[in-house]
Amino acid sequence: MNIRNLILFGAAIFMAACSDEEGIDSHNGGNGNDSPVLVGLNIKDAKYIYGRESNTRSSSVQYRQIKKDGTDMILGWITEKGDTVEVSDITNIWDINEKYLLVNTDSPIKLEEEEHKPQYDENGNTLIGDYVAIPFGVSYLIDKQTESIFEIKGHVTIGDYFYDGYFALDGSKAITDKNGNIYMSIDKSLWGESVKPKLFKIHTQDQSDLKIENYAEINSEDYFYNEDMKYDWFVVNSQGTCFYDKRYIRPSSGTRQYTIGQFIKGSTYGAGFVSSDKNDLYLTAIGGQENDRYLTITKLSDNGNGLQGEEVAGIATYFYEPNYKICTLWNQFKNSTIIWAGDFYEFNMDDYSLTKIDADLWGFFQKNSYTTTTASFIQNSVDKLNIVSLRDYSTKTIDLANEGIDLRNIYTMEGSEFLYFSGFRYTDSQSVIGTIDENGNVAISETLPVSTITTIIQIK
Repeated sequence: MNIRNLILFGAAIFMAACSDEEGIDSHNGGNGNDSPVLVGLNIKDAKYIYGRESNTRSSSVQYRQIKKDGTDMILGWITEKGDTVEVSDITNIWDINEKYLLVNTDSPIKLEEEEHKPQYDENGNTLIGDYVAIPFGVSYLIDKQTESIFEIKGHVTIGDYFYDGYFALDGSKAITDKNGNIYMSIDKSLWGESVKPKLFKIHTQDQSDLKIENYAEINSEDYFYNEDMKYDWFVVNSQGTCFYDKRYIRPSSGTRQYTIGQFIKGSTYGAGFVSSDKNDLYLTAIGGQENDRYLTITKLSDNGNGLQGEEVAGIATYFYEPNYKICTLWNQFKNSTIIWAGDFYEFNMDDYSLTKIDADLWGFFQKNSYTTTTASFIQNSVDKLNIVSLRDYSTKTIDLANEGIDLRNIYTMEGSEFLYFSGFRYTDSQSVIGTIDENGNVAISETLPVSTITTIIQIK
């Protein structure tokens, strides 16, 4: 399936780069009767993208960016003429890897308002046009270096639908393999009885002919439950081998489907996790027989002809509930994986030792937790954070209200020891961007003269 590449002409980028920083047109500004053609987003050299409450009626949120040199300017679409048009109506933005951003909207981007009239086919049925609501949303890939925009559109299977058109993806857990292919599920806001979680693979080797592949789909209904608990429904290693739906494995070569019971005897459901370099995929499950249960770790390998499993660790356990979710979390500081399977366990990735942990680490697996390379931060109230060290699992609490800050947004960056946040500082009534370390030390890196930051994205 093709994704139409909206080619970014070099002249357009040059003209946009040379324009005044705040010379942003409205959607109808200065375009005459010619509908402007969208070719890019002025994102090059951006350090942050943030949304703030807008003072205009055109959009509830205005998106701006802070460049690496500290320049604060409006985020804008680039037209083929080199004009920059203010961004609006974005529902979400993610920095998904070193090369791309993912931008979601409710409907296709229109750079000027047009009066649409319904059109009908020969049978009198209404034709789907841009004026009709898009049932599954819209996603765009943005190349951070060239600023080119790529429209994701084509023939896919979504739930019971064979759908040809736009659809929105979830960039929060985007995975990139060794060949640059990107794996993302359909946007979580669409998950339901008729639209189950589905993983897509975007083939990116040829930007002039990007393709999407239906890769894996959740068939169970457990994704409706335990919404407060973290669980990775799709786990993909750098080769493209995928563990999904608590039990299935798809190899990178071919489409044959394996089950976890083929690699861990006596198991039905389990979890998957990857090594620190993302090259290896591991399975963990409780296997064995009644009154002789073991938590087992198995390493998968793919020789091109199929998957093989090697049991690398195991420990006796008295807990067994076949339908219970097993959760995992990578402890980067120790290069180990923490496992919740009725009790807490730690699997050392260096020597393959597996030990039981006496500490209560349940907070690690809650939806309101954020893990860095040195600590896990659990937000238990608006401004209070519990900090659990990954060194020794000791706990402390920080109250940002004592720092004079009203916490608004929290996020982590891969490979960083800091928790990042945006908030409102009472002393000068300004919004701030800052960091918190494992000891609870707060540092402010940016100050913005706006009252509310609705969202913030830090660019790799």
